[in-house]
Amino acid sequence: MSIDATVLRFFQDLLLSPGKRQISLVARRCAQEYQVGTRVGQRFVYDEKDLADVRALLEAHGLPLVRVEAQDRADASTRPGITEKYATASPHENSVAIRVFKQGASFGIGYTVASVDEVSEMAADAMMVVENFESFRQLHRYAWVVRRLQSIDCCLVVFRGDTIYPTGDAGRCINGSSLPKIGFHDFDPAGLHLSASLSGLVEHLLPPLPLLESAVAKGKRADLYFSQLAQYSSVLDQATVANIPETWKLMKKLQKGLPQEWMRDLAGE
Repeated sequence: MSIDATVLRFFQDLLLSPGKRQISLVARRCAQEYQVGTRVGQRFVYDEKDLADVRALLEAHGLPLVRVEAQDRADASTRPGITEKYATASPHENSVAIRVFKQGASFGIGYTVASVDEVSEMAADAMMVVENFESFRQLHRYAWVVRRLQSIDCCLVVFRGDTIYPTGDAGRCINGSSLPKIGFHDFDPAGLHLSASLSGLVEHLLPPLPLLESAVAKGKRADLYFSQLAQYSSVLDQATVANIPETWKLMKKLQKGLPQEWMRDLAGE
């Protein structure tokens, strides 16, 4: 008789913390199918024989007596009687989306997903952090960004993360890296703050000033500026790193923001 993940967890918890259990579907199953536990009123009670039977049952199936987290679903395949999803990490856990640009040219097609350790071992001359996934995927279409990257032999581009590629994983790569960092975020107080928060920041990436001012005026996104002003203004007023002070001064002058997706088709030298 196989042991599914629900029963396995129940048995492991019982060995870890012997005692009475409230009536539940799994407690009933264990009593009926495995003769483990005796119902007394509205509870099941377990004696030493029950615990010994549970140990023998798990050992006979080659299953762990205590919960052990499988590294991935392939690892779970070595554990008979449980599904590939039991006790495994989410498929996108420990995943960082990256791209590599060599002297402005995208290395390979599209983007790559790697673990935190794999990314940390990559050799590069600089790291660019990109806020939004659409911009990250289409970075090679940002002509003004490519021109900036042409001056860097090898730039590791890291997507900041979202609900699919965890921000925590990307953050571990970013914060643990000693590479000089370029922040490519929205042109708004929150985006500027994201750049200012990067360790080793050397530049908050912006389009050439005439293009930026024209696009900001055309976009009319005053909401991006004023909705974030109260939260970030005091911090940005004190920021001194890289070009944050100059950019903040410009932003306060324009009193508008610009999403980085809207910067893609800006042209000019």
